[in-house]
Amino acid sequence: MASLASLRFSPEILRRLGEELVPHPDLGVIELVRNAYDADAPTCSVEMDSVEARGGRIVVTDTGDGMTEDDIISGWLLLGKSTKVESTLTRKGRRKVGEKGLGRLAALRLGRYVTLTTRPRSTPGIQHVLKIDWRSFDAVAAVEDVQLTITSMPTESEPGTRIEIDELTTAFKPKDVERLARALVLLTGPFPGPADFRVDLNAPEFQKLAGIVHQSFFDEAEYRIVADLNDNGRASAILYDWRGEVISSGGHTAVSSAGSERGDSPLAYFTPAAHFELWSFNLSANAFAIRGSKHKVSEVRNWLKSVGGVHLYHRNLRVHPYGDEGHDWLDMNLRRVRSPELRPGTNTAVGRVSVTDEEQRLTPKTDRTGFLETPEFVELARFGRNVLDWAAKELLKRREREKEKRQQQAGDKVADALNKLQDTVSRLPPQQRRDVLEATNFLRTAFDEKVRAVEDDLLLYRTLSTVGTTTAVFAHETKQPVDLIDQASGVIARRASRLLKDQYTDQLSEPVETVRKAADSLRTYADIPLRLLHRRKRRATIVDVNEVAADIVGLFDPHLDGAGIAVELQLADGGAPVKATVASIEAILANLLANATYAFTQPHPGGASQRLIVIKTDVNANSVFLTVMDNGPGIDTSKLAIEDIWLPGATTREDGTGLGLTIVRDAARDLKGEVFVKPVGEIGGAEFNIELPRATTFS
Repeated sequence: MASLASLRFSPEILRRLGEELVPHPDLGVIELVRNAYDADAPTCSVEMDSVEARGGRIVVTDTGDGMTEDDIISGWLLLGKSTKVESTLTRKGRRKVGEKGLGRLAALRLGRYVTLTTRPRSTPGIQHVLKIDWRSFDAVAAVEDVQLTITSMPTESEPGTRIEIDELTTAFKPKDVERLARALVLLTGPFPGPADFRVDLNAPEFQKLAGIVHQSFFDEAEYRIVADLNDNGRASAILYDWRGEVISSGGHTAVSSAGSERGDSPLAYFTPAAHFELWSFNLSANAFAIRGSKHKVSEVRNWLKSVGGVHLYHRNLRVHPYGDEGHDWLDMNLRRVRSPELRPGTNTAVGRVSVTDEEQRLTPKTDRTGFLETPEFVELARFGRNVLDWAAKELLKRREREKEKRQQQAGDKVADALNKLQDTVSRLPPQQRRDVLEATNFLRTAFDEKVRAVEDDLLLYRTLSTVGTTTAVFAHETKQPVDLIDQASGVIARRASRLLKDQYTDQLSEPVETVRKAADSLRTYADIPLRLLHRRKRRATIVDVNEVAADIVGLFDPHLDGAGIAVELQLADGGAPVKATVASIEAILANLLANATYAFTQPHPGGASQRLIVIKTDVNANSVFLTVMDNGPGIDTSKLAIEDIWLPGATTREDGTGLGLTIVRDAARDLKGEVFVKPVGEIGGAEFNIELPRATTFS
């Protein structure tokens, strides 16, 4: 005897496929909006009422084609089947973006009740209403045991669909509303070009953000990249300047090999055809002044905070989370750290990669948070990175050409001036001619000496620049493994203390704590170069030396603590203002702190049991005095004369660079100050005294 059977699903599956599968409630709402796009709606509105607490209401209304009774039964209520398989184009020719209905299910499950009201364009004058009470599923064994009723009635309203979700079981936190507002504003993007789909949300966050996003600042871009990837996987790109003139253009080989150290180039990218546009901005007042800009730098900077980054658009709608904060999928910021020159970052550029993907080669994640990391998606990201690398190379080439041109023009001017001088001197009487020639020869000798000194400084700071950028790369790459060490040691500590109890305290707590302190010290090594190289610190302003001193000590603190070194701050009341850059004061303090820390590692008789560094500031009417001293061994003048410690490369350390004190001296001189040193100072070790002109007020 045989019996027929079929698969059945517990109502629990609705919760697992709905609430648990989609991480944020706003993603479900976005999916309803995407369904409106598939319905050829020109507009869609989202109304949120009392959603900050449970019991609220969400209404999504569109002006699209609506659904027939069969559409509701065979499509809207059928989960797990994509309608794109049957038809990828809408009536208006839009490529469908809706997926298998799991995002829609997540949205519908936000409340206890759902009311669907839809008016199909294909049968004017008819309205279908479907109501769902999710509590009815709690009383049955299987989902299919609940029968839903579609009620049809005449109507005079225009085609469209309205979905009401009542008695919300989940509250929308402010960050959820803010994320939803941003997602809806950017759904079709702030980019130039026609938009045949508009979304509105009745939330203050949306109105404020929409007002910012829809401002058009694209004409303020310093340069623009336009790149294409054709159906055969071949790339091309054009780089434009702010006037719209072509800087450079490149074919597939030039673009695809740009990101490779070996210069190799793939025959083709194995990914769907794509279009990449990027606008990069120079957010300096000088750049805006040169272009005669109509806008303020602050306006553009504020706009980029909302829209910055490269966004991914699939079939004309933005895909979350690409381009969001923390989702720099083309590694723009990492590339900017590794090679900061002429590189865009997420705070200085906005762009989009647009993909139609007619063959559906990109696979959306089930939870609607982007695409699976398939080979096709990896290749698409590779295309975007290669375009950015190509543009950076072309901009560097242009800058080098301009630099060579300026150098040639400068040389020509000098030659012309010398010829003019010689011509003038030749017409003078003999005695005056000799006097003038003697004076001009003296001037020329002095000028040549000055040029050689500048060239030597240039060579020094090129070396320092190389050290700095290399250190920044290693620092950036070091932070992740250090964080893993810290996390892993924390897990070990918690689990071991729970399992071993007193034995953990007696045998393991000390070495585990040592590992964690070492991780903190390593993190300091990573943070220091990244903090010191921050661009904002290179702007001249009124700087409080006291604040910089406290900040730099805090930055060094884990390392100093690990080395058993105490730092005492004796800072002047009311601040110590100087006209400088934060970077220049940090350069002085960081190098002196590094030197003092190293000094304590050297053995010396009668050394103090407590290692101490004192940073002291004093002020008078005209000057700020900065003192850094320690109780270490002092400076051994038998190994290096005191007047030679400032020379580049002069050092008593076998592994030293001899550049630290050179930087201290040059930084002080650049600020119109002076620096003095005592081999054995007030508290027994080396003592450095810097005098800088005092600024009158803080800015």
